[in-house]
Amino acid sequence: MDWSMMNQPGEYFYSIAALFSGAAYILRNILWLRILLVAAAIMYIISGINLGITSMVGWNSAYLAINLIHIVYLMLDRITIALPEETRAVYARQFGSLSTREFKKLIMINPFCNFQDEIIVEEFGVPRRLYILLRGKVKIIKTEKTIATLHPGNFVGEMSFLTKEPASARAYAQDFVFCAYWTHEDLEKLKLKNLDVYNKFIAILGCDLVGKLKTKTDKHLEQITQLDFIL
Repeated sequence: MDWSMMNQPGEYFYSIAALFSGAAYILRNILWLRILLVAAAIMYIISGINLGITSMVGWNSAYLAINLIHIVYLMLDRITIALPEETRAVYARQFGSLSTREFKKLIMINPFCNFQDEIIVEEFGVPRRLYILLRGKVKIIKTEKTIATLHPGNFVGEMSFLTKEPASARAYAQDFVFCAYWTHEDLEKLKLKNLDVYNKFIAILGCDLVGKLKTKTDKHLEQITQLDFIL
């Protein structure tokens, strides 16, 4: 019997598996990359069975299990989950690039905090926390004049937080203000644990800064530099 003819199915499946593997690494979408790697592992397993290569079957069974687990996690991240009521408007306004599951983990890293008729960020102070408004209004005050008003979805003190330099104005909670916040340590942990979410978060911060640069809340802004109300 021709031995090469007996091994032809195994060779075919091996070639298909190699094709799937190569295609997977071309993709930028991590979910589809994992799906193609699962398909490749299945083809390798079938090829190993046909060729009688036990190690090929064993190792690719392990790769199959690992990629299936990652697919489950990726699918769970894409499933819409209920958000706390006070965060829904902020998510819709600023965080649409994140899944609801990613956003919930991000926004609830720390317990929410509140302020009432008090200073959140001191002028010339370096904030240790980056705040985002969930409810209420924050006045930005410079030389005893209100130069801007922040609303839910706006970050507070992001420039001085990121640069670790003194704030150019103070942020004052007008009546009752409800916030989420992050520390430098929180963001470092996020960067190490989930770089994709970290990069999206930094992009959202950048959009908030750009929006503030384009915003003029009253006539006072015509006499001051636009950067003065970015703390």
